[in-house]
Amino acid sequence: MKIDLIGTGAIYSKYNSACTLLNEDMLVDVPNGALKQLLNSKHIPEKLDKILITHMHGDHIADIPFLLMYMYKAKNVSRKTTIIGPISIENKIKQLFKIYDYNLLEKIMEYIQFIELDENEVLENNNINYKIQPIPVIHGNEKPSYGYIIDNKLGFTGDSSLCKGVENIVNKCEITIADSSNIVGDESHMGIDNLEYLIKKYNKTIIATHMKDETREELNVRKLNNIFVKEDGYKMEL
Repeated sequence: MKIDLIGTGAIYSKYNSACTLLNEDMLVDVPNGALKQLLNSKHIPEKLDKILITHMHGDHIADIPFLLMYMYKAKNVSRKTTIIGPISIENKIKQLFKIYDYNLLEKIMEYIQFIELDENEVLENNNINYKIQPIPVIHGNEKPSYGYIIDNKLGFTGDSSLCKGVENIVNKCEITIADSSNIVGDESHMGIDNLEYLIKKYNKTIIATHMKDETREELNVRKLNNIFVKEDGYKMEL
């Protein structure tokens, strides 16, 4: 599996907002500026046919209308794009189009398939080409908020405090791309203290994402074993 870290920053950061591309065909979260970053990184957005959303805060879905409009205009529109996410993601994206006041909503929706997952559902669909297991996590009062286990080996915590869902993801996956927003974790986001706990308990690999700039600096100073701090655009294979 090819993994491209399109963005690794929190919203108030000089780095691009957290966003990951898998195998050039699935984007995990579509934050502000995601389309421009894909283009700047020489990726081809019209190759995407799957979008996976962790939750519906703006720094995870804000660029969906722009991305879909670009894809609609650039690619063969007979090929559908599947958007996978929590219950009500379809309604939220349609609301975004209306808020942004673009008139292509009806045309674009003809080429979109939505799959809304409840927390007990595992997606195994030959057309998707991934096994996707949603894991409920705790992100303040934002519900639903999901992390994901992809193909039983790659984890995403989404935005989350330290919770049973995050521990489940880290325990089951070879690598977890984990919320690392804070130096000290709180009710909405994990901190370096939480990452240290997870590494000590499970001895797995964590790639930090959604970092505030001061958290990134602190992680770089501490150089913790099995916790990796990467720049936007970093590529790896699993």
